[in-house]
Amino acid sequence: MRINLSSMRLKPQRGLTAREFILLALLIIAIEGYFIISYILVPAYDSYVSATEDLKMREDVLTELKRDFVRKSAMEEEIKKAEEKLAVIQEQLPPYVSQEEVIFFLEDVSYLSGLTIQSIAFHDTDELPLTVLPPEGTGEKVYTGAAPTPVIVEQKIGINFMGNYQQLYDFLDNVESSFRKVCMKSMTMQKNNEGLLNGVLTLSFTSYWDDHEGRKPYVMVPTPTPGKASLFDEYTGYSTSAQAPVEVQKPAAKPDFYITLNSYLNNSAKIFMMNYYKSGSEAIEDKNEIVNARMTLNEVNGQYTFSYSLGAYDIVEDSPTEIKDGKIRMEVLVQPRQSDQDRVGLVLDITNNTSVPFEITVKGDDPSNPRFITGQTSGSVVVR
Repeated sequence: MRINLSSMRLKPQRGLTAREFILLALLIIAIEGYFIISYILVPAYDSYVSATEDLKMREDVLTELKRDFVRKSAMEEEIKKAEEKLAVIQEQLPPYVSQEEVIFFLEDVSYLSGLTIQSIAFHDTDELPLTVLPPEGTGEKVYTGAAPTPVIVEQKIGINFMGNYQQLYDFLDNVESSFRKVCMKSMTMQKNNEGLLNGVLTLSFTSYWDDHEGRKPYVMVPTPTPGKASLFDEYTGYSTSAQAPVEVQKPAAKPDFYITLNSYLNNSAKIFMMNYYKSGSEAIEDKNEIVNARMTLNEVNGQYTFSYSLGAYDIVEDSPTEIKDGKIRMEVLVQPRQSDQDRVGLVLDITNNTSVPFEITVKGDDPSNPRFITGQTSGSVVVR
């Protein structure tokens, strides 16, 4: 089949008009603009806003850090004071009441007062109701009841005692004025045929603990006591041989003053200083560090006065004691150090303005790392 192209007439296509071209160009520009705005400009702007907010937040944190850094010394001092206050509170209200602590506490106060404790009975402990106050403005109810933590525990102690009225008065006064929070719950007594008081006294020891502190045990390391290798060895003043009997030395005179230096783990005060014959003359310090104290002895017309200062305590008394064997005595009882963290120590400055020597006997101290150190001294001072 043959086609004759010459006989066919092709109709030429019509081109875009100027109006259509402009509309098409605008459409293409609109589409491109949409994609540019949606996928480039908007994400970039969002990133810019987020980066700006993050920068502002970091600048605020930096400003706060700079402010805290400027207050660093003040904040450290505030933390130190808060820790000291907390240590005092924990000393008054420790997290655990142990039988050892109670026994030594009662032994000290009975020794100072002269009251005889015939027996000690430990009763069951009671958890006291705890009142939790809600934050102000919350509208929550006040809760009162036994809480799992923290816990307030009361340990009641029954004591059978015997002594005169003054001894009982001094005993209660020493308990009431002690650093440890102890209260009397009840007391019954009667006078026997010898004119002495027999009775039963109930004391309450309170402790406060929570899960963060736990129940800390009472720690005490007694000073080693010398003894004999065998029960059948001869003792001083006795001999099975025909030799002349050995004269037994009379007991040493009781000290006029005494100081106790305890371990930093001890639940009682770390440093305790007082006049043996004067109740209410106690001075205490509870810091785990070396502290300074001063003691002055004076003599006027045969009358002796003393004064000493330790921490916040400043004790001044007249006629503290009679002079025994021509000396004024002090005894220092020291507990061994438990670790390198145990820094309890005392530097005592002494001024002796009397005509008799001031003799200090130190027991249990470590010569290589002593807790007790004599500072500046004047007058006759002898350390044994």
